[in-house]
Amino acid sequence: MSIYAGQLNAVITFQRRDDDTGEWSDYITVRGYINGVSGTEFFIANAGYEGSLTVTIQCRYQAALMRITPMRYRAVTSDGIVYELISPGDDVQMKHAEVKFRAKRIYTEEDGAIE
Repeated sequence: MSIYAGQLNAVITFQRRDDDTGEWSDYITVRGYINGVSGTEFFIANAGYEGSLTVTIQCRYQAALMRITPMRYRAVTSDGIVYELISPGDDVQMKHAEVKFRAKRIYTEEDGAIE
């Protein structure tokens, strides 16, 4: 499966957390797209998270994306939505064409979801 340019409708910045300070800094910015996860895929890969919060982030392959680990990185969209990564990058079918991450949305006070 290939990603077509028209699908890349989101600007996604992967940020790395500094272990000493806890501060986030930009690691790489890519174009990609974000989709909700289907039921079967959700239960196999992400048991324990609410389905409505769990997404798949897909973008074109870059070697730097394969170094991203869930514990030290997060994804932030250009409109400020933050996603916690819950899986490392998956080089889909090992073809070096696209990378897929599983993530869950982090709601903030700005979203109006936290009282």
